[in-house]
Amino acid sequence: MLHNYLLKTKQLLFLFCTSLLLFSACSPDIEIPQLELTVEDRRNIADRILNLITNNDAYEILDQDEYADAYEHLDSYINLITNSALLTHRNDYDWSIHIIDNDDGTNAFTTPGGYIYFDTGLLKSINSEATFMHFLANEIAYADKGFVSKKLQDNFGLQLLLDLALDSTVETAEELLNTLYNQPFDQNSAKEADDFMLDLACEKGYDAASLHWFLRNHNITWIDTHPNGDLDTRLGAINAYECTSLDSMPMDTYEAFLTKL
Repeated sequence: MLHNYLLKTKQLLFLFCTSLLLFSACSPDIEIPQLELTVEDRRNIADRILNLITNNDAYEILDQDEYADAYEHLDSYINLITNSALLTHRNDYDWSIHIIDNDDGTNAFTTPGGYIYFDTGLLKSINSEATFMHFLANEIAYADKGFVSKKLQDNFGLQLLLDLALDSTVETAEELLNTLYNQPFDQNSAKEADDFMLDLACEKGYDAASLHWFLRNHNITWIDTHPNGDLDTRLGAINAYECTSLDSMPMDTYEAFLTKL
């Protein structure tokens, strides 16, 4: 019933906008309202993409019940780091982490609405909680600041995202998932995400030195899909970042998390 109502609402909105376009041909001064995704749209998109991933043989999500201890550990991490005024949507999204069972994969990505995905290969190569929390803060930026929504809209158009939000049929699901996982972000978005990452992780008491060491010594897909200039320049910016919130660093529990995978 709700689905039919939403579809009718969408059709009426389309007719309204079409009428405005026709009317504006005679009245050039009229302002046409711009459609954009709402918070509820983004939350629905997050659920829909999770469903697409779950039903795609190329991606296997570790079961929430079978790996309950690991997910509980990740929940504690994301609850900690999203509890910050730096986030625009800290209370709007159901922030959560999903684990892709791919030991050969070393990537992570996020979706509109705050669902974040990590390959097991990346999780198992990370050496400390501080390093992981920087990666997590970086992925949060792409959802919170709208970078991933823009990326999908640039590639597929707003209509596809609205179709996702309304649970309508999407013909390009395979391409959409490939874009999320494999297509690099633009460098400006990656730079802003890095800046946000450093501020957010610092606020929680995590030193960027461990991230600097990790990126210097690991060749991971994530660097290619989140490109911020050449690696030396990126590492230089991370190394130069001054954090004044390191008096009481959190106890490192990342090794304990890995035993639960």
